[in-house]
Amino acid sequence: MKRKIIIVITGMIMIIAITGCPYESSVSLSDSCTSASDSGLTGRWIFPSTGGNSDTIDIVKFNEHEYYIEIRSKGISGNNKISKGRGFVTLVKNQKFINYSELNDPGKFVFFKYEISDNLLKTYSPSDKFIQQTFSSGKELMAFFEKNLDKNGFFEPADTAFRVGASKKD
Repeated sequence: MKRKIIIVITGMIMIIAITGCPYESSVSLSDSCTSASDSGLTGRWIFPSTGGNSDTIDIVKFNEHEYYIEIRSKGISGNNKISKGRGFVTLVKNQKFINYSELNDPGKFVFFKYEISDNLLKTYSPSDKFIQQTFSSGKELMAFFEKNLDKNGFFEPADTAFRVGASKKD
């Protein structure tokens, strides 16, 4: 039993070491006032995980350009974490990115490239292992994304969510 626990812990440490974290920035890719609206984003999405601890994300249109986003993460020990934030869409080489900033930490942004198809939301996070510099403006960050987003290693492995309450005919 003790050996199994050591193997599991070692495996978790290796996974964390191999995979990076989402890139975090003090600037957004664009200004929210220029953001395009995407009605396909709104609703509740479930990111299934092993052990039945699925995470959910609720996306509600806040105004013409922004969304209120609430992320509920269920921890292994049953502890729930709720992140509340705002987000807006930026197009980078015709690919859609959400600029997300938590309400309690508005000076930091994380980014998620996303694709919606048949009530599935596939998200890709730019990796902090690939992006290791800081940027002083959104213009600099946008230029970096445009130059590098097609390169191998730019994104973490994709996550897929299912829209809640959608019929298969939607």
